[in-house]
Amino acid sequence: MGLLDKILGRGDNTQQQAPEVRDYEQPEQASRKLSPQQIAAQKRYAASKSDRLFKNPIGYGLSVDETLRRDVERLRAASRSAGEDVGYIKKYFGMVQTHIVGDKGFRLQSQIRNAQGELDKDANKSVELAYKEFCRKGFCEISGRMNMTEADQLIAKTVSQDGDMLIRHIDNAPNKFGYAFQLIEADLLDVNLYKVLSNGHVIKMGVEQDGFGRHLAYHILTNHPGEYTWSTGGRRYIRVPADEIVLPFPMWRPGQTRGVPWAHASLLDMHDIRGFREATLVSARVGASNMLIYERDPDQPPPEDDENWENGEFIQELEPGKSNVVPDGFKARESRFDMPDDSTGDFQKAILRGAASGVDANYNVLANDFEGVSWSTLRQAVIEDREHWKRLQGWYISQIKNVIYERWLRNALIRNQIKSLYAYDLERANHYQFYGRRWQWVDPLKDEQAISESYKNFTVNPMEVLQDKGLDPQELAEGWQNFLELMGDNIQLAQSIGLIKGSSVKANEPPPKEDEE
Repeated sequence: MGLLDKILGRGDNTQQQAPEVRDYEQPEQASRKLSPQQIAAQKRYAASKSDRLFKNPIGYGLSVDETLRRDVERLRAASRSAGEDVGYIKKYFGMVQTHIVGDKGFRLQSQIRNAQGELDKDANKSVELAYKEFCRKGFCEISGRMNMTEADQLIAKTVSQDGDMLIRHIDNAPNKFGYAFQLIEADLLDVNLYKVLSNGHVIKMGVEQDGFGRHLAYHILTNHPGEYTWSTGGRRYIRVPADEIVLPFPMWRPGQTRGVPWAHASLLDMHDIRGFREATLVSARVGASNMLIYERDPDQPPPEDDENWENGEFIQELEPGKSNVVPDGFKARESRFDMPDDSTGDFQKAILRGAASGVDANYNVLANDFEGVSWSTLRQAVIEDREHWKRLQGWYISQIKNVIYERWLRNALIRNQIKSLYAYDLERANHYQFYGRRWQWVDPLKDEQAISESYKNFTVNPMEVLQDKGLDPQELAEGWQNFLELMGDNIQLAQSIGLIKGSSVKANEPPPKEDEE
């Protein structure tokens, strides 16, 4: 054992053990209580001195898991309700599906190399064709009701709405590849399931963990808690090893076990917008309902008989431009209900700006409000917006696409479902890259001109430019080769679009040979 190993506490065992936990007595002076004035005097930051920021002490200093245990179910319910009833939140979930997944989904580029270190085109094409077949409806998702793009869209929307979900690997699935996955709602992973096991592991919010916080298993409910078929005999769970489950969510704090709905910071603002709009609508209805009210005149005697008087009320309809005579013994009083002022639009804009920031979305796109926005300002906002979506695409690829693909690849190789590759090629075949969708500008001419200038100055990588456009360089090259070969059989058409120069060449005839010296 070396000196460094002794310092770090490394033994001869190859498996590192969790650190020993010991209890220590607190120093006596630590238990001495300080007055609020003394505590405030010791604080250095102005924000920590303000009592307005800490009026509600609940949750202050709690661990991330304890905070989630208390709030995540209510946040999930509020997020689902907003996605169903609030148009802006529903649009945000649609934006998540559109910008993270898109209409064509993620593109696989296999990067297998041969013994010489060069890309093996035949092997890569075989893998990509086999994976394309797996992504069809009836193969990838176990219920057989979605293709891969539809499943990715549902996963992205569900995770953004609920905070997380479960994706279960199904080995030996009834298809030629022997693999599929199952989508499970987060409700079946009980956030209230806490238990300390005899082996030292702990179950937190349905997730079994070791001392390092590694997920070992998931304790999943056998019935959905929201179904009417819920058993009255108590909650029953099944233990599924972590190797069979994917629990995807963006991590916000170290040690976080479960995810939080992505729109959590905007739900209160959206609730206020809905409440304010409802109150404004009611106020507008009341303001449009002004009436003419008859009151008894104490200075006049009541009428003896009046055909318009029934059970103490006058039955009379008001019509535009019509004048009425006040009956004897009564006087008229007009109701004055005020219409809403013009502050509704400004209030909604102000709240929506904060709500858009809460979901990292462009306000103008989320609110469908492009009034007074210049082209340069909108372009800058869109650029920042797309960088945010690229970051989420990277997260999605890392936590979901890569895991599903590697599981499929292993099962497909075992069953010899990839041409010219076998089970012993797994390590060599496990080189790949997923690419997410990209976006085109409204005025792409200027961008193409800028790229051309960058080519001349050698300041860009052509391969990266194509990939950033969402294009496969190999497919692009093959497409151009096929196109030129097709145009070779139609010389006149090729000349008309400028691919071949000269006008003396006739269609379906080879060009004349140059005179030999």
